[in-house]
Amino acid sequence: MPPSRPRALWIEDGARSELSHLSGPVLYDGRIELVLAEDLTTAVEYILEEEFDAVVVDVRLPPGDDPHWKELHRRAGRDKVHAELGLQLLRWLLGPAQAPDGELPKPPPWMSPSRIAVFSVDCRTEILDLLEELGIEVVQQKRADLPDTILRELIDRLLEQRGR
Repeated sequence: MPPSRPRALWIEDGARSELSHLSGPVLYDGRIELVLAEDLTTAVEYILEEEFDAVVVDVRLPPGDDPHWKELHRRAGRDKVHAELGLQLLRWLLGPAQAPDGELPKPPPWMSPSRIAVFSVDCRTEILDLLEELGIEVVQQKRADLPDTILRELIDRLLEQRGR
């Protein structure tokens, strides 16, 4: 049986529509199985049910249907820019508490900083400090001048970092 392809989860609310030019090179290349999650609820479901070799996370994400994420979103004024739910996800996955407010299950044992990249328009100093604290080394700010292959490049960096 041939070895399975590495699996990547891209957590991005516009992944299917406005950012399809970024997923296209990953899909066309064919070496990586790409799974999309457009909100936090879907992302957490995937993370709890399946193992991924690479997880690419946006900072600004909608909550989905889960009451925990909806409440965090509500507290932030129902604004995904200020809620920064992607950071909340990372804190849950990698932070010392592992489960804010005790409402989320324990993250899966396969999750580690070496599997995570942050790809977001928001790369303020406070965010970069938190990512460093969590051990996340692969970070890319979204800019108009990035090549269409940037998502594939981020996933490749994670896979190389893990020796896969």
